[in-house]
Amino acid sequence: METMTPRERVMAVIERKVPDRVPHFEWGVDSPVVKALTKGGTYEDLIEQLNIDAIMTGASYESKKIDDRTIIDEWGITKQQGAMEHRIPDDSKAPIQSPDDLKNWSPPDPYKIGRLDTLKKYIKLFKGKRAIFIYVRDVWSLPRDLMGYMNLMVACKTQPELVTSIIKMGMQHNLAIVEQAAELGADIVFTGDDIADNRSTLISPAMWENLFAPHFKYLITCFHEMGIKHWKHSDGNLMSVMESLIDAGIDGIDPIDPLGGMNLEEIKNKYGHRVAIKGNVDCSSTLVHGTIESVIEEVKACIRVAGPGGGYVCSSSNSIHSGVKPELYKTMVEAIHIYGKYPLDLDKLEQINKK
Repeated sequence: METMTPRERVMAVIERKVPDRVPHFEWGVDSPVVKALTKGGTYEDLIEQLNIDAIMTGASYESKKIDDRTIIDEWGITKQQGAMEHRIPDDSKAPIQSPDDLKNWSPPDPYKIGRLDTLKKYIKLFKGKRAIFIYVRDVWSLPRDLMGYMNLMVACKTQPELVTSIIKMGMQHNLAIVEQAAELGADIVFTGDDIADNRSTLISPAMWENLFAPHFKYLITCFHEMGIKHWKHSDGNLMSVMESLIDAGIDGIDPIDPLGGMNLEEIKNKYGHRVAIKGNVDCSSTLVHGTIESVIEEVKACIRVAGPGGGYVCSSSNSIHSGVKPELYKTMVEAIHIYGKYPLDLDKLEQINKK
């Protein structure tokens, strides 16, 4: 098979075609892993060094430091430093609890100078070579962070109009970001709202379908009208809403969370003809506590069940967080490059010492 560029490889997969090799990318790689593998270098250095097929970025937002652990961002969301690299919203300081609060709140200006400077840098470096993703939220995470988890859960039942207003304001902002990104040359929009835990969706499937799904579908429709593909991310068990997500028009789904009971082979067999699949080398165990041999075997297992027929990206089961061992992540990427070549060699992909 003729060798593709990394961008061609990813674009083939999102159209559910067979590329020359199973591609790899992550929606997030924490800086300790980046710095360890690049000897103090940058995310862009890592992309080049490991020959990763796509690069991810979002809009840039300023924040004000409150203390050593706390910031408040342009959305008015107060965040505390968590155990990992990313900060966690402080629900006790959630800025919107009532319609009056919403009247006094407004989203950041999507057209602010510098908002997409990182994207512009990546386009200059990688346009036409690697797939370029623009990251935004979709319909769940902004209401969650602006209202706080518990208050949002209650408001979904008691104040659905307030929740809807927040959803629409967030969508208007994100559509403006994506429209600019598409014009600049981004290839795919990636939305990363976690709508489920290990058991099921965080709200009932009926509540998702009635309150959130119509706006989610509208958002995806707008992306497609801009000429840009869409990849949806969520942790957890999505089985009760998979049909809803796919019916909304998503082009890709990530990460087929094994901790949420999501089975890669089952998802591939059931939905692989309708949506591109991404996942799922376990980043909670294998990439943290595993061995080089166990990582290679898990990569082979993922490619063995999800690679046939194309439409598959091999990646971690969520992201490359700070707890991932850098050498194991490097092993995973190298194994994908070795065992993911099409036509797939099923003999090489068989489990070692298979009984």
